[in-house]
Amino acid sequence: MAEPAVRADPFIHLPAHLILTKDGIVLFQKSPGQLKKIKNKQGIIKEGLESPSFNAPLLQKLIMNSCIEELYSSQPDFLSKRAQLISTNNLIVYAILYKKLSPSLAKMLFDSPVVKDFNRKNPKLSIIDLGQIPKQKIDAMREAKKNLFESIEKEIRSDVLERIMKNTSLSEEDRTMRSRSLDKFIGWIDRRIWYLYLVVYQTPLKDDMRRSFSNMIALYLDQTKIAAHLSSLLMEFIQNAEKAHLERVIIKENMSSAEDTDKFLRNSDNRRKAIEAAEKRQQMIDVSWNMNPERNSYGQQYRIQITISNYGLIDEKIRSFLYKKMKTDTDGISLADFYQDGGDEKLGAGLGLLYNSYLQEICKKEGIQYKCNIFPEPEKEKTTVKIDIIL
Repeated sequence: MAEPAVRADPFIHLPAHLILTKDGIVLFQKSPGQLKKIKNKQGIIKEGLESPSFNAPLLQKLIMNSCIEELYSSQPDFLSKRAQLISTNNLIVYAILYKKLSPSLAKMLFDSPVVKDFNRKNPKLSIIDLGQIPKQKIDAMREAKKNLFESIEKEIRSDVLERIMKNTSLSEEDRTMRSRSLDKFIGWIDRRIWYLYLVVYQTPLKDDMRRSFSNMIALYLDQTKIAAHLSSLLMEFIQNAEKAHLERVIIKENMSSAEDTDKFLRNSDNRRKAIEAAEKRQQMIDVSWNMNPERNSYGQQYRIQITISNYGLIDEKIRSFLYKKMKTDTDGISLADFYQDGGDEKLGAGLGLLYNSYLQEICKKEGIQYKCNIFPEPEKEKTTVKIDIIL
């Protein structure tokens, strides 16, 4: 689940509509011919980009610069694009984490005892806001003391890596994910923060500053687990959405009886026929990530809304049953335990229950707002899952 340090192929091959914000429209107006009139998840015509694939590093920078409102893909099947969906989800979550990194570190620094102690002892040099630090001064200092800045960054990287490896509460997957993410996170730290770090580092508070700063980065890296669990939750919902979606096609096309749809879908040729029939019927599964900063931002907090819609209904009784399960205490429970009841869950589009409960616990611990809801849409014969997370 970890984001790779370097992608062998910079493109994610997932056909998608990229809906632009006002800033994004202004940016792409400079390149005539790229902007198109395309539909968003709600079917509203917007200005944006349409492509069978997209450049992952470029898209991540566009999200960080608040240029993308929504990424929307509509396909007859998504399980064949599992890797692309996970990469897209991780890319979006990491973009928000990178964007929040420097403001979060700045707040932690200014609130830390070591910086408060420095400001108290050096009132004429006290710094209480990054805006006080002129960028020209930083650029000149980094040029003059290039080796020193590289040395302290290397020192911090080594410190944080050691903390990760010695943290016995982390799984091997978590250690790998954080280790592979570390270089990129350090690379996104605002130069003004490194300047502030260096100012305090060159005083008797040097060791306190190093320990404090390493601890801050290690704590911030805790949030990378959210990307992994969110991707697992997303794919669990996709798996069940696709099952309900294809069962509906199979029954409507008289390919199989309702009782034998599971057996029918286990055959790869049958599955391909069902997917082709879904495409001919224009029956699609819709997946979207909405990151509109004009409506969804709260100061330095950023909202991601993930929506998965599929054909195939759950009634109110099953919806209530699923909701109750989504609130289950997961302590000591394996994923298999959620499937023992069988029948009622057959058409459910929301069986990522274990991952949902884990994600709720992680977000509660990190002080992150999170919710997940299932919405039956009888008039459309559809079920929609909405995941909201405010980082």
